[in-house]
Amino acid sequence: MRIFDTFLFASDMDGTLLPNSTRGAAAGCLERTHRLLQQLKEAACPIVYITGRYLSLAREGQQTFKLPKPDYWVCNVGTEIYDSEGRPDAGWEKMLGPAFDRQKLLNTFKTIPSLVPQEDEKQGPHKFSLYYPKPVDHTLYTRISTQAKEIVDNIHLVSSVEELSGQSLLDLIPTTTGKAAALHYLSTKLGLPEDRVFFSGDSGNDFDALTSGVCGTLVGNAPEPVREQARSLGQNTVNSRLFVSRGYYGDGIIEGLLVYGLVGQ
Repeated sequence: MRIFDTFLFASDMDGTLLPNSTRGAAAGCLERTHRLLQQLKEAACPIVYITGRYLSLAREGQQTFKLPKPDYWVCNVGTEIYDSEGRPDAGWEKMLGPAFDRQKLLNTFKTIPSLVPQEDEKQGPHKFSLYYPKPVDHTLYTRISTQAKEIVDNIHLVSSVEELSGQSLLDLIPTTTGKAAALHYLSTKLGLPEDRVFFSGDSGNDFDALTSGVCGTLVGNAPEPVREQARSLGQNTVNSRLFVSRGYYGDGIIEGLLVYGLVGQ
């Protein structure tokens, strides 16, 4: 595979780089993913793993699947940025402002039945995460958002559905953060324009980055409702570039890279 010029390669981990959702990967998919990442390393293209996981769990996934270490980690749904060695990015931390008051957020959501906080290790200074046993409809989404904004002015709700359990994974984060904001911060830091930034994902919490104007690719193993929503967002979001691939996991990533002309056969 030929890499024509330097670009920033960023990808979600679970269900995208890591073939660990309910849909099986094609034979040799992980090996092709390894080859791609190694070639990117050799071409000095910066690699970013963007994940909802906290740092130690993200590293565990990287090591389990024997992926190369990235140049940057973006963890906890785009609220934390670390360098390759796990050192926090000082510029990003400065932008975030004060940490959330978790106790106040916890208290306000006690009024909503079945809405429970996620485990302590899945929380962050600027991320308050919750479980809900089924997909969240518009009414409940609005209620959660409204109650959160009574505690924190600039707060945003990111919602996705866990494929295996069907439960909703809800993340409250600052409006100035998220996967798209972190990607923009890093591309600016590295001096790369949007058309030299690639991002791949597989779920609803990837939409902000996928439709942010970068070379976005939704991999083919994404559930059909997510694929339909992605197509709609891609058509209706200004300046969005979004490709929905047929290939699963790393094969879908490679398909997207070829479509955008960032690599060649």
